[in-house]
Amino acid sequence: MLMAEDCTYEKIYFSLWETGQRYGDFVQFRIIGKSHDDRLIPMIEVGKGENCIFCISGIEAGDGKMPAHLAEMALDYCRSYESGWLVNEDYDVRKLLDSVRICFIPILNPDGYEVTVHGYGAIRNPIFRQMLKMQNRPLEEFNCNARGVVLKKNFPTNYYQRKKIYQEPASENETKALISIFQQYKSAGLITFSFSQGKIIYCRQDKGHGYNQKNYRMARHLQKCSGYHVEKGKINMHYRGDKTGQDIGSPEQFYAEVIRQPSLAVEIPASDEENDVEKMKKEYGKISLLPLEYIYSLS
Repeated sequence: MLMAEDCTYEKIYFSLWETGQRYGDFVQFRIIGKSHDDRLIPMIEVGKGENCIFCISGIEAGDGKMPAHLAEMALDYCRSYESGWLVNEDYDVRKLLDSVRICFIPILNPDGYEVTVHGYGAIRNPIFRQMLKMQNRPLEEFNCNARGVVLKKNFPTNYYQRKKIYQEPASENETKALISIFQQYKSAGLITFSFSQGKIIYCRQDKGHGYNQKNYRMARHLQKCSGYHVEKGKINMHYRGDKTGQDIGSPEQFYAEVIRQPSLAVEIPASDEENDVEKMKKEYGKISLLPLEYIYSLS
């Protein structure tokens, strides 16, 4: 497993690239876009299914080890697929991923991620770097991209309200890249991963009773694997940042409104210990089952 000292953008990127090269018979590595500081945004598709589900992390800068978790999850699935292994004695990985493949995007916001690892000096563009420094924001509270925009609020959902003159919906490169991928692929669901308090939050729609019930049932399926609390609506912006709890402008709400497939946010418990290896392994064991359970529950 990629540990704290290994969690740089470059190592996660090349881990995904190497996985794509090693398992090319059933894996595809691709670049979905560039950040504002010209970092590539990688995606890896695992499986052969015509339909897919999206598993995404690293949307906010403070997602910590979660991008490494998703990169490791993709590699674990590849090993199980190639070897014909069962996971947790219940999930036939090859059978499931031949039915529905998984598109992993572990690090949607590479600029923000690098800021939290290396500080504001990680931003190479001098204008963006100086702009972020002038905000005088502690790194532990930073949850933006290189332009200081919170991606979790940048998607063109219903009731979106512009907060600043340059913050139009879908103004950011990262947001545009993800919207484009949502539109290109035939998909059956979205799961985003971040840190908070151990929750599975399912999106709701106005006047969408059937959709809301379907989404709730899927959240309950994932609850069986994780033991996390199920909560409706109101995606948490970040456990260290904005606590308004509004899901307006979030990728989860956008996906629910436009694609109209189940859209879930998994927020695993945040550890107070920076290198709590045992807790990290325990939580990884839980979340690594969730995409498989999701696909299994589609049938």
